[in-house]
Amino acid sequence: MVISPRPRTILCADTATLAACVAVLQDGEVVTERTARSLQGHGPGLLDLIHGALEDAELKLTDLDALVCGLGPGTFTGLRIALATLKGLALATGLPLYGARTTHALLAALPGRPVVAVVDARRGEIFVEAAGIEPVCCRPLDIGKYVQGPVVLLGDGARKHADALKNVLPEAEIPSVASLHMPRAALLAACVDWTLPAPALATLEPTYVRRSDAEINYPEGFPDFAGHKQAGG
Repeated sequence: MVISPRPRTILCADTATLAACVAVLQDGEVVTERTARSLQGHGPGLLDLIHGALEDAELKLTDLDALVCGLGPGTFTGLRIALATLKGLALATGLPLYGARTTHALLAALPGRPVVAVVDARRGEIFVEAAGIEPVCCRPLDIGKYVQGPVVLLGDGARKHADALKNVLPEAEIPSVASLHMPRAALLAACVDWTLPAPALATLEPTYVRRSDAEINYPEGFPDFAGHKQAGG
């Protein structure tokens, strides 16, 4: 008999996009899922989602065997919220914390279909990932450099830039079902290699595909306002 290394009870969370999502799985089956969409960011709302999901599943944190966090790519603040929250829970409980790309959850949404994950990257850009293609950031009209043929585009970037994407990829399908374009936290668990040990918390980082605004605006580091003021008299 082969014993699966997958933990029995898992809580997964993702806030890489405007849709924060949490799921609880037991023995590979989804027990409950909760999703909240926010244009202002997720912040403490993620803890409310986690608390609600555990209540739905009639579980406590101490009943869990592992945590899984979506690592993006996505919004810089969103990525940090989920990871910081789950790192805090892992430190408090001793639970192992695993990471999986948010885009991998989108790719797993339609098994057997040629899915391309297209996540809104703001600034008129998108994050793109497909089988055999590592995540890239590009303008919608440049997607043809990375993807061709009759594919299925999933993600909030696919919906937001549908017209531009269809101009470049006329054979592409962009499903009308809104829920398909939100990464499901439950699918993150299927994207984890459970045969590997959980990474050290300090080494678990988001998937950054491009530089942050701070790095672009302050390439030599954020200025010390007090120091500059003093130096200038």
